[in-house]
Amino acid sequence: MWLTTLMRIQLLSSVPFFTTLLLMPLATAQDAVVTTTKSAAEEAQPAEPEKVAFLRPSGAYADLPEVGFNPMSVLTGGGTPKSFFQFLEMVDELASAPGKTVLLDLSAGAGFNLAQQRELERAITRVRNSGKKITCYLEHAGIGSYQIAAQCDRIMLADMGGIDLRSPAMNVMHFKDALDLLGVQVEVTRVGEFKGAVEPYMLPAMSKHLREHYQAMLTSMNQDIVRRIASGRKLSTGKVRDLQELRSFTAKQALLEGLVDRLVPWTGAKRALTLARGNGDFELEDVAPKKKKRRRDLMSLIGSLLKSNKEEEIEDPQIVVMHLSGQIVDGNSASAGSMVSGPSVKRLDKLADNELVKGVVIRINSPGGSATASEAIRQAIKRLAEKKPVVFSMGELAASGGYWITAISEPIFAEVGTITGSIGVFGMRFQPGALMRRLGVHSEMVRIDEGPMMDAMDRPWSSEARARIQSGVDEIYNRFLGIVATSRGKTSEQVDAIAGGRVWSGQQALENGLVDKIGGVAEAIAMVRKRAKIEGDLEVRHVPEPGNFADSLFSSLFDAHIEASANSAALQLLLNECGRYREVLSLLHEALVGDGKTKIYALMPAGLRVR
Repeated sequence: MWLTTLMRIQLLSSVPFFTTLLLMPLATAQDAVVTTTKSAAEEAQPAEPEKVAFLRPSGAYADLPEVGFNPMSVLTGGGTPKSFFQFLEMVDELASAPGKTVLLDLSAGAGFNLAQQRELERAITRVRNSGKKITCYLEHAGIGSYQIAAQCDRIMLADMGGIDLRSPAMNVMHFKDALDLLGVQVEVTRVGEFKGAVEPYMLPAMSKHLREHYQAMLTSMNQDIVRRIASGRKLSTGKVRDLQELRSFTAKQALLEGLVDRLVPWTGAKRALTLARGNGDFELEDVAPKKKKRRRDLMSLIGSLLKSNKEEEIEDPQIVVMHLSGQIVDGNSASAGSMVSGPSVKRLDKLADNELVKGVVIRINSPGGSATASEAIRQAIKRLAEKKPVVFSMGELAASGGYWITAISEPIFAEVGTITGSIGVFGMRFQPGALMRRLGVHSEMVRIDEGPMMDAMDRPWSSEARARIQSGVDEIYNRFLGIVATSRGKTSEQVDAIAGGRVWSGQQALENGLVDKIGGVAEAIAMVRKRAKIEGDLEVRHVPEPGNFADSLFSSLFDAHIEASANSAALQLLLNECGRYREVLSLLHEALVGDGKTKIYALMPAGLRVR
């Protein structure tokens, strides 16, 4: 009887279902019922708000932020920049942050140079490849902020905001007419018509051949900016160039041109994201950089507040990123904003002798400077490379002396927006003879031969003196050609054809064989790991580290006082303008306090910054 019934059921049921039901243990069937009931209960409960990673950069970012007290930053109205590489860590943290959405708020204004822009592009790509969707919020965006925004999945622009797509340009200040009015003559010896560092003192306006050379460099740099925007926004490069010509866009115009995806009220990034999502069921979580472990006891911490800056000892195997930044000068005492030969050599030799340092990336941001100081630092880097892997990474600029120090036959990375080259030297002194005569000042030099007259500050060089000084400049230039030729596997004649003071973008430098690859610090670190045969994770440390708390606090208070007292808009504008020409101020300082003797520089053109 039961068999007949079973057969009837089988005819009415699918075989798999009946077989499963027949073979399922009773306890398992009960568990299935309970599980179904629990899931329904969970669905009835309110869901947890989605976590949205939030990042809001602001202010200027530097490869090597100077935290210690720097009078120059006060005089020029500049504050203390933040650490770019710490910010880069924060961007990379977005990839592992909870949730699938990232909110990048660029409304506060953040300053990144072209080399840093390329590093950021790679980091944002890593975040997007992790599966995150990045939404960017803008209010007023310049070309710097917009390049970052273009890499995001979606751009929201405040409806009263706008976008400025200014193409890169240079502003070189010329002082020849002003010096003539003052009665100050500038005597120059140089090699190469393209050594533009001396033109502002020799000519009232830029020479035609130098202007054309600079325009070619700017074109190379802009191609990378255009590529970044075009690929991010899925526009043609021709379209982006047309937009750059128009330059300025209101919010509505930016939307029509495809520069942004949506206009939102001027109510901030969080409310804009709520509007775009259609609900506010999310929580913003600020992304913070990883905290590195430091072995410090209480007494050492107190001591660090009272003593001058002291670099923390390396206690574990590490890869070191050594920052060499600022104008290169001779000396034995460290100075904020400068690469002083003595302290730099000591730090490099210390890394060479430390067995815990497994490899070093030399990160350079320098316009050059003293030829002798450049050679001292180059020799120290050469000693370092004899003991462990060394790879160079060029930042915003590594020109003239900044290129000199790389000439040791080791790999060089540069970004497309890097300014490099400027292989050339010049000798210069300020000769205020006419000014002295106007003031009624007469200088008498007692001598037994004509040799001392080379130092006479109230009269020009004689033809014999100029010839001897020129021979010294020629000799140093030939040395420059020689070390570059040896380093890059070229002849001196081949280097001379791309030298003579010419400056190049990173892409041009790659094509001319002056650098090896386009890339940033991360790529340089990867090469060091490979050359050192490092397996597994190893801490990467940037040195030198920022100054101590006491210096930082004093600097902040002093800056605040100056900022509060300098309420004149005209004065502030003047200070800010002067701050853009650190090399000019440095040369004028040496002219005022120096001994009047000729100094030989491997220095790129003053004020040559692409903005």
